[in-house]
Amino acid sequence: MDTLTLLSLTTPFLQLIDAQARGSAEDKVEVVLIEVDSSLWDVRALDDRTLTELRRHYPDATDL
Repeated sequence: MDTLTLLSLTTPFLQLIDAQARGSAEDKVEVVLIEVDSSLWDVRALDDRTLTELRRHYPDATDL
């Protein structure tokens, strides 16, 4: 996910530097986004369905 897309999901005027964002459900971390540089994010998820959905929205994403 590119930085502008992620920022569009957050509070306006938020700047992320060496960021790590976590998404939780029922007190359990489900998704972790780690900024590698200003245009590259590493996405980790417990559920493969989450990654499948992200790949559907971001077809240029690649597996590491």
